This record gives sequence, structure tokens and C-alpha cells, in this order.
Amino acid sequence: MVNKGDSNTPDYSAGFRRALYAGAGFSPEKLKKPLVGVLNTWGEISPATRRIKEICREVREGVLEAGGTPVEFCLSGLCDGTCAGTPGASNYNMVWREVASAYIECVATANQFDALVMVAVCDESVPACLIAAVRLDIPAVIVSGGSMRPGKYRAQDLCLSDPTAAFLRLKRGEINLEDYQAIESRCLPGAGACGVMGTGITMQVFSEVVGIILSGTSVMPGDGPEILAAARSAGRQIMKLQASGLTAGKIITKSSIENGIRAVMACGGSTCAIFHIMALAAEIGEELSLEDFRRLGESTPLLGDILPGGRHPVERFNLSGGAPGLLKELAPMLHQGCPTVSGLTIGEICAAFPGFSDPVIRKLDSPLAPTGGIGILYGSLAPEGAVSKPHSVAPQLKHHRGPAKPYDSEKDLCEAIMAGELEPGDVAIVRYAGPRGGPGMPCLYSSMWLLRGFGLDESVALVSDGRVSGTIKGAVVAHVAPEAADGGPIALVEKGDLVEIDLDEGRIDLLVPEELLAARAADWTPYRPETKGFLEFYRQHVQSTQKGAYLGGR
Repeated sequence: MVNKGDSNTPDYSAGFRRALYAGAGFSPEKLKKPLVGVLNTWGEISPATRRIKEICREVREGVLEAGGTPVEFCLSGLCDGTCAGTPGASNYNMVWREVASAYIECVATANQFDALVMVAVCDESVPACLIAAVRLDIPAVIVSGGSMRPGKYRAQDLCLSDPTAAFLRLKRGEINLEDYQAIESRCLPGAGACGVMGTGITMQVFSEVVGIILSGTSVMPGDGPEILAAARSAGRQIMKLQASGLTAGKIITKSSIENGIRAVMACGGSTCAIFHIMALAAEIGEELSLEDFRRLGESTPLLGDILPGGRHPVERFNLSGGAPGLLKELAPMLHQGCPTVSGLTIGEICAAFPGFSDPVIRKLDSPLAPTGGIGILYGSLAPEGAVSKPHSVAPQLKHHRGPAKPYDSEKDLCEAIMAGELEPGDVAIVRYAGPRGGPGMPCLYSSMWLLRGFGLDESVALVSDGRVSGTIKGAVVAHVAPEAADGGPIALVEKGDLVEIDLDEGRIDLLVPEELLAARAADWTPYRPETKGFLEFYRQHVQSTQKGAYLGGR
């Protein structure tokens, strides 16, 4: 086999190209083999990536064993958690997805890689790799960085929301500073994506089901030996894909995406998965709408009893079979002929999994709920739609009518919560948090954690045109569209307006007369955040949340 660079490069410049590679340490023998790009997304800015360098080494060994030449390149990701809570910081995570997918495209194309293995973990890293894979349409595999085990303190499991709860307990004098500091330092031990069905784990499961991650590997413990063996297998497997010509575009299709959506619905995945999946579909020339998610969600039961909406950490989900265990139950409603990087079709993966009774993955005939974990809403407050997680909401809030308390940022809402301004029955609204208003859709973490800490999570609803962390639970309606920055109805809400939410019927309405809203709209001043650089470019060109908060497209 000859690498793409040698076959595509004119004779008069091929020597210069080979000379440069020789200077980088590649022998003539290595340059005669297929060049496999190995994306390393390690960085010291997230516990999830702690073992990425080690995983990449195993990928390289697998490529070498199978007769290829690995060429490693680097791209450090962002962590929604380390950026959360600081005004202006988490505005960049969704923007980074666009930058990262373009960066991978540039490096892989310019270097004429014959195939690509991308080692990635967490919220935007995996979606960026998905988008890049289909844009390049070369043989590609994503290697997941796995899942994080729960932290431990005094024999109790800890997760990422515990520091906020512990802080409030410290303020109330219920624990001392030593206990608080111990909880803070031990709740996220790394490595791997946060060990609940947040956006990171959701997108890793989706990627396995869609066929671009080796079967059974998306939620392995990030600190265990199995993930290293899986990485080496991926390095070997990419050479088989390269030899057969099975590209990412042949694997990621509308049918495989629908399989992935069903898996997200069945495991109670993050609402943020919706715009990542929409962006991926747009990249392959397929248009998805909220109606597609509603259709698939209404016919897919909730099977995964997984935190934050359920009871078990992802560590238990993995032991219960992970994505293959989920697929086994979903088999009758899947497109079973879809190919995967494992060399098996989805139907063959389902048939090969033994299946067993386990409380974490319920049987199809005894689900946790008859419909999927993500709900779609419409109404006068969200004419173009919104999203929720209806099965993780207290029963009394599934149909709720209450007075609005609008805030123009999550920071303002958090300060109001800390000051005791929120009362049972309120509907807290965070606006100007959408793709253009944020800009960049800053992730809402702290407000729901604070509401829980103050005992208000079962009596106060939160509504936003932004995105909310997949790690939270409660009566949250997000991605309200049109967003406030585009003059959507959410921009016109005033304190005391009644808002009605009906999760069973999929409705969210602002109970204000149309003529009054028209008068407010006439006085509304278009919102213009002060931004510069790439964030300003993103604000000007990004599509709406309901189109994937996406810059690319055909």
C-alpha cells in the first residue's frame, strides 16, 4: 500500500514532502505505508483527559502492528465544568466545537492522511470529531476517553454537583471547612467523562451506537486497563477500514443517526445532544428537526436508570452492558443493517450480546417510562420549540403555572437565589443565553444546583434560551426558540407574567395577551453583546439552536 501523499503529490514536489517528514523522524519505509492521523486531545485543563496521552500511545502501537504509520497531532479541548460559573468563560465551548472540527479538517486534509483515529472525551470534543469525520469522509475511528468513576468520601459516592451542595452546607454551619475541602478535592477523581449521563457520556454512547466507536468501549472506566486494550484494537482496526475503504460517510447516515437518537432517548441522555446531532446531520446533508426527535422519542421507552435522572452511575451502566446492552433491548426498533467500525452491523452487535436481567438497563416490556428521556415542547413562549427532560421532574412540576422572574444572565439568577428572592411556584427565566445572545450558548450549571441546595428544585421551574448541563435534573426547559437576542417572546417576559408549562402535553406558554406582547415588542431594543474576535464572528454567522447552533453546512 502507498500513502495518499505519495500518490497525490506531483513528482517534482514529492521529494520535498518526504524530506520534511524525514526531518520529523519518519524513515522512507514508514512513508511508504498508509499515514494514519492520530488526534490527541489531551490537556491539563480537565480531569477527563488525564490518560489521553497514554491511550494515544496504544492507538499508535495498534496502527504500527497492523502495517500503518501513525502521525500524531494535538488539539486541547475545553471542559464545560472548568469554564462554568465564570461570566464569559463558558461562552466559548460551543464556539470551540466549530473551531475544533475545522482544525481537524485542515490538519487531516493538508497532510493527506489516509485514515484518522481521534482520541476524545467529553462534551464538545466528541461532537467535533464526529463532524470532522464525516466532513473528511475518510476511514475514521473515535476512541473514547471513557467514563469517570464516582469520587468517594467517608464511604459515600460523590459526583460533580456535590461541591455546590457542600458549599451551602458549609455556609449553614452543617459541615466544617475540612469536610468541605475534602468533598471538593475528591468528587472528580478522573479520568474519563463525568460519570453521569451528562453531555459527555451521552455523546460517547451516541457515537458508539452510530457506529464510529468500537462496540462496547464508549463508557469503559477511564482509569482502567481495558480502555488501553480497546485503544490498541482501534489502531489495528483503522487499518482494516482503510484497506476496505469503509469511510465515516458510509457509517454515519440518516439511519445510523436515528439509531443514535433512540439510544439517547432510551438512556435518558442530555438535551445538549440534540443540537450536536442536528449539526452532524447537517454535515451529511440531512435535515433533522425537533419533530424528528419528538417522533423517535415518543416511540422509544426510557430504559436506562442512570444518574442524574436515575439512580445509578455510569460505572454501573458499563457493567450492565453499556451501549451493547442498551441496543440489545432496542433491537426491534433499530435500523439493523447499519455498518460500524467494529466490522459488524448493528443487528449483529445486538445478536451477539448475551442479554441478562439488570436493574440499570430495563427490559423493553418493563421500561422506566413509555417515552424517551428528552421531551419536545412548543407554545407561545417557544414558537420554534424547546426541550426538557420530563421524567426527571417532580410530579407537581410536570404541569406548572407560576409567575415569571426573568434574568438576563445565569449570574443574575444565582445572585437572586443566594439572596433568597426565589419562592416556591416561581418560574425563573434566564435569557440572552442562546447562540447569538450568549453569544455561544454558555452552559447553565450553577442555578439548578443552587435551587436544589435551597430546597427549591421541586417547586421552582427554570426556563432558558440557553443550554443546560446534562448533569442536572429538575423542571428545566431549555433551547427556547426564537432566542431572546432574535426578539423571541422570551425577550418580552416581565416579572409577574404567568408562564404555564405542561410537560405531558409538550407545551410552554406565556399567558400574556397578544396585544400587550406586541406593544412590548415595539419598545424592545435589539440586543447586541459586546464581543470581538472569533466570538463575534460566531455571533454573526451561527444558526439557531434548532439548527444545531452550527456554522458549517452544505
